[in-house]
Amino acid sequence: MDGMFESLKNTFLAVARWSEVYTKTDMLYVMHGGFWLTLAKAIGMVVSLVVAIAMANWISPEVFGTFRFVLAGAGIIGALSLTGMSSVVVQTVARGYEGALRAGVRDYLRWSFISIALSLGVASYYFLQDNVILGIGFLIVAALNPLLSAYSLFSQFISGKKDFQTQAVYDSIADIIPAVILVTTVFFFDNPLIILLSYFSAGILMNVVLYHATIRKFRPNTAVDPETLPFVKHLSFMGVLGKVGENIDKVLVFHYLGAAPLAMYSFAQTPIAQLKLLADIPVRVAIPKISERDFSELRTTLPRKTFMLVGIMFLAVLVYVIAAPFLFKILFPAYIGAVIYTQALALSLIFTPSAIFSSALTAHLKKRELYISQAILPILKIGLFVVLLPLYGIWGAIWVTVIHQFLTFVCFGYLFWHAKA
Repeated sequence: MDGMFESLKNTFLAVARWSEVYTKTDMLYVMHGGFWLTLAKAIGMVVSLVVAIAMANWISPEVFGTFRFVLAGAGIIGALSLTGMSSVVVQTVARGYEGALRAGVRDYLRWSFISIALSLGVASYYFLQDNVILGIGFLIVAALNPLLSAYSLFSQFISGKKDFQTQAVYDSIADIIPAVILVTTVFFFDNPLIILLSYFSAGILMNVVLYHATIRKFRPNTAVDPETLPFVKHLSFMGVLGKVGENIDKVLVFHYLGAAPLAMYSFAQTPIAQLKLLADIPVRVAIPKISERDFSELRTTLPRKTFMLVGIMFLAVLVYVIAAPFLFKILFPAYIGAVIYTQALALSLIFTPSAIFSSALTAHLKKRELYISQAILPILKIGLFVVLLPLYGIWGAIWVTVIHQFLTFVCFGYLFWHAKA
């Protein structure tokens, strides 16, 4: 029996090494990291699916739409915090600056005063409009959103250490336990405020526990790259419009169409968001390696790998478009009208490998290129949403998403290719 397993292992290693001739990639590293990250993402997808099924069947569209609106508002407000910290923690830890974890959490919380003040301002506005639900909702955002984001940096630290097995275990715990609490809450309460409190509190609890578990396991050194915080500020400032662009569609759908249409639109996005997480796995595996490689070398190797991923995503989109009607009929029967929307949105997935180009620019501190991309792309997206969504409703939002993802791929590809080595 041992001889058979040894033979299978040797065959697997031989195939992996053989494939490197064509992929020009360290396939053993990719397969090891990719396996654990894929496992974690698969668990996360199942967990998210269970939560979505619970919300689709146990709470009203109006309650779900209100819940999604507040989270979208939290995303826009959170754009004014140190959102670039997560990317920088991965890259600096990969270079040996392990103090980035503690410093990252501390600096993130310290610089959250702007987002807290804005959340309080939004809450005051809704109280003045006699909308108590949204007023209290944004008070919850002010109190809890910074804590949720800051302590999630444990995952980026582990990624920088390239310990993908531990990262998969910790990320899965961070998904499963809050989801159990949230599903239990949804089962008993059809109230957006109680659901919001459950969402934030459960997430914070697990992130804090896993943050301290990470500290105990890895005993990180105290070394901090002196360029880290200045670059985080640059990266966060660049990303403000991008974060607004990620959430503006939900805010506008809620504003122009109402909570129930936002629920329909959100369920059209739900499977796409999960598939996009799978598409992010090669990027997350690659980031530590990208940080270590010379930029001129990346220019000759990354385009081929990126276009290979585009082909894989095209095939995945075809499968999803065929399967979507059956999935929604079984899982989200109350939102069967969202099928045509989700099929159209799936086209955006084809161009998600653009994240490889943007990660290379970030890892090598290409500030000029990043500023250009973060100025042009979000402004274009926000402008298209503002113009097309009021005119064409949900369809306007969908086509903006697809077009913007294509333009993102073209933009990052161009900037990557023309950046100075």
